[in-house]
Amino acid sequence: MVVSENRAKIQFTLQKVGIAWSFCLVVSSFNRIAVADLGLPAFLVAFIIGIYTLFGPIQPIIGRMCERWPILGYRRTPYMLLGTLLGGMAFPFMPPVLLAMQAGDPLAYFGCLLLFCAFGICIAMQANVFLDLLNDVTTDETRSRVVTMTWTVQALAMAGWAWVFALLMPVYSPEGMQFMYNLSPVIMLGITVLGLWGLETRLTGEQLLELKRNPPKPVKLLEPMKESIQVIKYNRHAALFFVFIIFSLLSVFLQDMLQEVWAKDLFAMEAGDATIFQRLYNGLQTVGMAACGIFVGVTASKRKKRKEAAGESTANDKTLPMDFGKKLLRIGAGLSLLGFILLAAASYLQNLTLFYICYCFSAFSLGLYVFPSISFMADMTVAGQESKYFGLWSLAQVIGLFLSFTVSGTLYSLFIETGWLDKNIAFALIFILQAVMVLLCYLTVRNVTIEGLQSGARTEINA
Repeated sequence: MVVSENRAKIQFTLQKVGIAWSFCLVVSSFNRIAVADLGLPAFLVAFIIGIYTLFGPIQPIIGRMCERWPILGYRRTPYMLLGTLLGGMAFPFMPPVLLAMQAGDPLAYFGCLLLFCAFGICIAMQANVFLDLLNDVTTDETRSRVVTMTWTVQALAMAGWAWVFALLMPVYSPEGMQFMYNLSPVIMLGITVLGLWGLETRLTGEQLLELKRNPPKPVKLLEPMKESIQVIKYNRHAALFFVFIIFSLLSVFLQDMLQEVWAKDLFAMEAGDATIFQRLYNGLQTVGMAACGIFVGVTASKRKKRKEAAGESTANDKTLPMDFGKKLLRIGAGLSLLGFILLAAASYLQNLTLFYICYCFSAFSLGLYVFPSISFMADMTVAGQESKYFGLWSLAQVIGLFLSFTVSGTLYSLFIETGWLDKNIAFALIFILQAVMVLLCYLTVRNVTIEGLQSGARTEINA
């Protein structure tokens, strides 16, 4: 059943708002409390949190499960609800587990790992069902606009939830944390139900019988991954773009683990006050992406009109050609690099006013940097081999996100928990490293082209 564009935007956005609650809890509350308030080793906390990202590759298996085994005649809705419930129910167990970890119970670390495994399965199920359901109820014309809307609002929702967290727990206490985390299953499931209500059409009896007679073939997890990884051996442009995605995620998300931690270490801010950085980061990065998107849309419209006036065809024109995208990326990367250097200076000086100014500039600049980076992934593929290349880019995202958590936690433990560096010097150095990663990103992708990728694909086939 195809629904109207406005209804699709509202309901799919609600689904993202529900899951944004959990993302925001992880990156603006759990990590801060575990590291800054309870004094747990940052590298272990970062590794445990990062585990959830490694469940991304199981999405094809979840998708095939939905196709093979509908529940009560529905292929999408029950799995989305089950995944949301699984992830939401993990959070009420996290406060006592953290306290047990602080007390030195080794089993508590294992228990925390299992909770983030449950959260990882939740995210994988949500992501897969979201895309399948989106494909079912939207048209080719409206789909991209719905996706853009949902991802934009998700970032803004994280900023909004961070503000709510500040109201619910202005100062850390075990009781306050437990109350806030107990809300997770209710809020996540309640909002998701509203986002799913009436979207999916139930299968008829005839369709269910046909599904039993001819079930979809099972998915083998490793074979598609091996096929995607093989691309890197023969295709230099694919290998460079793979590295570009990893570095991009590292440069953007390395600070996610540390935002509330530096608020405590550098400026002695309480848990509620520290959420300001999450709000600024998500809000201003969204503004930067929106500004870049509007500029791209306006320039694409002007370019199309010029070609039409000259009698030239515009049938195969892209909204953001890669050459133009690289120019935008160079601007965004340059501003982001400057932003991180300024943040390093503000951290070293421990000047909160200067830090706020530099942080706002940095967040907006990262929005300009992220927009063309995301756009490249949609075009970097080969006709007839889309799943192979998109699988490769998805694998790069999993690696980049996992490293963004583990590397940041390791750097914090290495620089600060060991007492090797003063806190202001350590955070200044981390921001310098982010600036270096942004520079490496641009240097890696500047000579990558779609034509080179396609030529490498032909070499691979011949080999």
